Amino acid sequence: MMKEPYYLVDFNVALANFDVLINDVLAFSYESGGSIFSNYPINHFILHSGPQQLKLRFRPLKGQILHPDADATIKIQYLDAATMDQSQLTTIYEYKMKKANDEKLPIIESIAEFNAEVPYNLKGWTDAIAVKNDSQSVVNQVHKYYHRIYDLFKNEDIVSLDLLLKRRYEETDASMYLIEDNLAALKNIFKMLEAEEYVLQEFPMTPLVEFYAGNRVINLKRENHSPIISYLKKAENEEFGFPFYIYVPKNANSFEIIR
Repeated sequence: MMKEPYYLVDFNVALANFDVLINDVLAFSYESGGSIFSNYPINHFILHSGPQQLKLRFRPLKGQILHPDADATIKIQYLDAATMDQSQLTTIYEYKMKKANDEKLPIIESIAEFNAEVPYNLKGWTDAIAVKNDSQSVVNQVHKYYHRIYDLFKNEDIVSLDLLLKRRYEETDASMYLIEDNLAALKNIFKMLEAEEYVLQEFPMTPLVEFYAGNRVINLKRENHSPIISYLKKAENEEFGFPFYIYVPKNANSFEIIR
């Protein structure tokens, strides 16, 4: 096994929006239509060695049906993070989307498995309580918690944010083989936002709530699918987002940030 195996999802997609879920948690989502050719690290969604689930969802562009010329190739790849030698890049799974010939087909979904070997074991959301996704009370509590985090960003309460992000930072750093001063990194984010004149967008009136991993991981986002914590640089129309997922650990009575 490599010293620091670093897993990526590689995507080449045209004329479709899509979601990539690793172990039933949203790892990447694309909502802009057009074409995208890129990759995204997924180690922080891999909790331990063994089989991992990959779920792909391809959706039409807003207000349309799936385009007959929609095309997608999705790969799971890895290389050694200790060297980041691209010549070592190995593909362990590949998916090619079939043509959407049925004009009434609203979505194409694929579920598969790939095997990962990693030198760490993360608790992640394995100790999470499954919440009731049809409960308005739960949804209200989710809104309230996200609004709490939103207010901390608005007030630039870096110390409180660092404390609440501790579990996320610890596990993400372990999975990415990083040694980070996360408090300093948070400070630098706020310095950058101020220097480049980014403006925090208002908390949305009608946010969307999503449940993953058997209702154990929760995400709240804007109607346009941007994170609740979204800043806009108006001059260039550039957006900076800080997405995060929450859960309720066993023997706890409140939400915590897990990713």
